[in-house]
Amino acid sequence: MVQVLDTYINKLVRITTYDGRIIIGTLHGFDQAINIILDDSHERVFSSTNGVEQILLGLYINSCCDPLQAAKT
Repeated sequence: MVQVLDTYINKLVRITTYDGRIIIGTLHGFDQAINIILDDSHERVFSSTNGVEQILLGLYINSCCDPLQAAKT
């Protein structure tokens, strides 16, 4: 698993959290517990009335996502 994530360091990635949030940012690091650190990140919020909204997050640290859901954008 760690070897797979190594290939995404300093690249733009998209993660989907367990609660369904979609976060996009530059992967800067992770640890053995698969906590991830994204920089210059934003969340995409989909709405039937407002379309797609992007919420600026900046530095984002997450310990509750499935690393297999991480995808290079």
